[in-house]
Amino acid sequence: MIMKRIIISAALIGIACLSFTSCKSNDNVTNDAEADDVAAHSDIIDWADDPTIGIVPAGIYKRVAIAKKDETYEEMLELNKIADKGILVVNEDGTATFDLDGEITEYIYDRFCLYLAEDSEKKSGMPYVYIGGRLTVNDGSTITQYLKSED
Repeated sequence: MIMKRIIISAALIGIACLSFTSCKSNDNVTNDAEADDVAAHSDIIDWADDPTIGIVPAGIYKRVAIAKKDETYEEMLELNKIADKGILVVNEDGTATFDLDGEITEYIYDRFCLYLAEDSEKKSGMPYVYIGGRLTVNDGSTITQYLKSED
């Protein structure tokens, strides 16, 4: 079981290293042609309705894994104890909430990043990747993976 968690953590870190770009500037903003190309190859949502809403589909996501950059073995064991706690609710209007034991954190999101709700100017985003029902978020020091609920 521990080996499985180690492998999952290593895979998350590998995906993050290859997949994430910075959300702290407008360097990653695509032009309309690129956005249309991505949308044409995506059956997730129709960007024509609102091009600011991202590729993560609305729904309920259960947190399933956490990996911390440069974590010790002891930290990994502690994170694994809480890895499967917490629910992320992604709304179609570009907002999301994370509930961890009744403590609610509010977010807004776009095609590239999640932002704390109070970051209305979108200066400190957390890049995400959505692949096959899994949402992976990188806050710079921690990579968190969520699994979309079918309920």
